[in-house]
Amino acid sequence: MNPLDGVKNYQVYYGHPTEAILKDMQNYDLVIIEPLHYTKAQVEQIKARGTKVLGYISVMEVATWNTGLMSKLQSGDFFTRNGQRVHYSEWDSYLTNIASPHFQGLLLTEIQNQVIAKGIDGVFMDTVGDIDNEHLNNPTVLKQQRDGLVNFLKQARARYGDIAMVQNWGFDTLETSTAPYVDGIMWESFNVDTIKSDAWSQNMIKKLQAVDAKHSVKTLTISTRLSADSHKLAKDSGFIHFHEADAYVNWNAGLVTRTKDTAPTPAPVAVAPATKPAETTTTKPATTATTKPAATKPATETATTPVAKPTTTTKPAPSTNDQTASKEKSTQKTKAELKQEKKDKKKAKKLAKKHAKKHAAKHETSKHHQAVKGKMCGKVKHKTAGFLNFFKF
Repeated sequence: MNPLDGVKNYQVYYGHPTEAILKDMQNYDLVIIEPLHYTKAQVEQIKARGTKVLGYISVMEVATWNTGLMSKLQSGDFFTRNGQRVHYSEWDSYLTNIASPHFQGLLLTEIQNQVIAKGIDGVFMDTVGDIDNEHLNNPTVLKQQRDGLVNFLKQARARYGDIAMVQNWGFDTLETSTAPYVDGIMWESFNVDTIKSDAWSQNMIKKLQAVDAKHSVKTLTISTRLSADSHKLAKDSGFIHFHEADAYVNWNAGLVTRTKDTAPTPAPVAVAPATKPAETTTTKPATTATTKPAATKPATETATTPVAKPTTTTKPAPSTNDQTASKEKSTQKTKAELKQEKKDKKKAKKLAKKHAKKHAAKHETSKHHQAVKGKMCGKVKHKTAGFLNFFKF
């Protein structure tokens, strides 16, 4: 079965969660998040009513802000052209070589640490479309990169079982290589005013429907304009739609309401009657390697290849001095926690803005979208000035 079966609505959110957001996420069939911002307890809270969760990873690019991953990269993990690494100044990221066994191992470790260990249901693989965009004119390298991606997917399946795997763009790569191994593909910039007037888009709808019929690969679409009409077109096409107008930074609250819980209702617990009604307090959950493969040479364009019931213990009443010391210690701890929370939120906001930049630009490409001959996903660069205005505070 496809883990996306039964998903009728979803939302993408790369920002930092709040208690209200975590609760609202329970109303969706599916949410896609930046797992770095979440604890295992928070993921469990999202999933309490049956919501599926996918964690973001970038497959074909590594951003410089991700210092943890960048520090582990070897020279062969970068894709090089004419001896130079391919750098995207817009995102401050580098094109990667998915054919590198070492880089595949790093991604598998990322999935283990950020997805599996946190109880997330699967991965949303961003930047897969770079394979089609960057290597179309070199069939040898194109095949090498597609084969590398397939090998990575096979390893993920062998290691982590039937986790959900969704790729972003890369329609040609899906049709020729990855369809048997993924559960879904995302089509951003699915705006009705563009799609209905574009022959390439109309043809792509039919291709994705055929891939779904053959391999059970669901299409997730996102619009940034004409929400109702774009949603209708997606629904009529058999796609799962979400309207996003703010680049995944702000949570869009109250868009859906779950009418039926999918999680089983726990059996009632019998409690002996007391002479005086007992006060009850509900406590919410606190939010709180593999063997290294040998390095490979850089790829080039000339390459050929139930929580336990709490117990109460009666303790002696503390003295006045003890109470004062305890209060001061508690205050100091609270200040430290607040300081760390502020630091974490600042980092989370920075990461969210990085994600937002990248996806906002993709939204802008839709009105210029056109297919290059033999290329299913044409990448169009955004206008920097207009883009910066979007993020002007």
